[in-house]
This record gives sequence, structure tokens and C-alpha cells, in this order.
Amino acid sequence: MRQQRSLIWVLIFSLLLTFLPAGGASAAPTGAPSAQGEEPVFRLELPRIVVTIDQDGFPSAFGLSVADIQRMTGMDLSMLRVPADTMQLLAQAGIQHFEVVINGQGLFLFANGSPLPYLSWDQESLTNLASAMQAFQVPNAGLIGQLVPFLQYISIPLVLQFPLPEGATAVPLRDPANFSLVQVEAAKGEVAGQPPLILRATVEVNAEGVPTLVARPGEGVSIRQIQEVTGFDLSGAQVPSNLMAQLASGGIQHLQLQTLPYGLHFYMNGKPLLRLAWDQAHLATLADLLSKLTAGQPWAPLVGLTLPGLQAADIRLTVRFPLPSGAQELPLHEFEAAR
Repeated sequence: MRQQRSLIWVLIFSLLLTFLPAGGASAAPTGAPSAQGEEPVFRLELPRIVVTIDQDGFPSAFGLSVADIQRMTGMDLSMLRVPADTMQLLAQAGIQHFEVVINGQGLFLFANGSPLPYLSWDQESLTNLASAMQAFQVPNAGLIGQLVPFLQYISIPLVLQFPLPEGATAVPLRDPANFSLVQVEAAKGEVAGQPPLILRATVEVNAEGVPTLVARPGEGVSIRQIQEVTGFDLSGAQVPSNLMAQLASGGIQHLQLQTLPYGLHFYMNGKPLLRLAWDQAHLATLADLLSKLTAGQPWAPLVGLTLPGLQAADIRLTVRFPLPSGAQELPLHEFEAAR
């Protein structure tokens, strides 16, 4: 078994050496400055990797199939096989290929070459993300926090190619140079008139984890009060005690989110985290995809109606937690105008 595993790693390593172009991945380009210079000394750029999924759900790359590896080695690789019901669902939705790209600007998603909403980041938001993971006591947060900055210096495009349905016309892969980045001013111009939904709310969570919806300073209604009046069990809305302890030890005073014509923005203690970027085209692709994936469900038509309107919605939500003893109150992020 040890020899078989060694053979697998040799094959994988050999394939990477064979198919990666010269200079496609390097720790430091020729003449790269030291870590104290302005330019990073680390860089990793992979060519587009296409993983083909056969009719039985087995993936293959570079001509080597998981099914072949399984037959040669006797190893159980069933966990890499796409389940039959998933294959059927993707076929019904007409998904020929799905692409994921990670690079210095974010994590991009494409269905049949059309752009979906994507995670957008920069140096500031990645630094804040690392701090958030430590505050929430994510396992191995320290190590992950050290690795997160490397996301700015990598480029990894991965395509999952599914079987072409009988009689269907093949949809070409997207142009590798086109990431369909959201243009802020153009996205603003796509929204006009009164927002279909306006929601501006502040929720204050007490030391016991009970949320209160604030109407105005000093006035509000808590989940516990609503539960007493209605008899409904709303205990699921209460923040668990262990999470409250994590928030307190992490110094988290407030979390905020806002929808804008060009995306969904998150903030922790007033600092920006990752953003979910979108515009009309990105949301239309998502609505179409989800409508097909949920076809037959009674609520499926709501997807196509709700998602496009999200771009024009004006949602501003603030959740405040108890101020830790002796801590200085941190300022909230000032929400920008939706238009």
C-alpha cells in the first residue's frame, strides 16, 4: 500500500511538472527583491486546469482518471466521485462547465462561462479577515492568518467540465482574460427609482445573548418579549453562551452589513471584511442558475423574482454586542448612500 501511494504522488508530481509552463509558478522571479522590498518575493500562477467529469461521475485531469487510479491501486477513491443525483441535477440545469478562479482580486465563479457574484478582496480586507478568524477562535486561525496574505499573489483557475447532453450545443469556456469585474459606477447606473426593499435595523444583544430590535435609542422589543406574548419558541434566535464568550474574548463590539448596487459589504468593529460583488449581469446569472437547480420546488419562481431586486434593495443592518469591561467603544462604519 505504501508503494502504491508513493506511485500516486510521483504521477501527480510528474503531471504538474509536465503541464505547467516554464515560469508559470515560481517562488521568486529572477531578480526578485527580498522580503523587505516593495514587490512580493512569492508568486504562483497556474494555467487553467480542466477536470473532466465522465458519465459515471469520475473526474479526470491530464488524461488520468480517478477511476483508472482506483483500478490500478485498489484504493477507495469514491469520495472523489460526483454523486449520481448531483450529476442528474446539473444535467437538468444544463450546466456544461463550472469554473472557479482564485487570484489577487478575489474568488470568481462562472457557470457555463457566465459570471456569478464573486468574493472581492484587497490587502486591507484580507488582513481584517485574518483578525476576524482569530476573534472567532477558528481552529488554526494563527496559521490561516499567516497564509491569507498569499491570496494576493496567486492565480489558480479550475474548470469542472461535465458531460455534454445529447443534442446540446457546446458552450465555450470564457476568455481567460475576462473576469467580468463589477464596475461601481456602471452598477449604480443600473439602479433607478425607489428601492423595492428598505430595511435599516439595529439589533442589540445583551450579555445573555438575547437580541433586541431597536426602534429608537432606549426603545425596542426583545426576542424574549415576543416569545412571552406569542408563545412561539424563538430560542433559536438567541446567541449561544459559548459564542458570546468568543465574541467577548475577541473584542468584537459590532457587526454590520449593507447592500449596494455593486455588492454586499460586511464590517467588523467598523473595519471592512470581504465583499460579495455583483451587478445586474451577475445576479441574473445566479437567478437563472438557482431557478433551474430548484425547478419543481413550489418556491422556485420566487428566486427569479427576488434576486434581481437585491441590487436595488437598501439594506443596512447593525448588530451590537456588550462592551467588554474596560474596553473603549469603537466607532461604527458609516454606511454610504445607496444611490
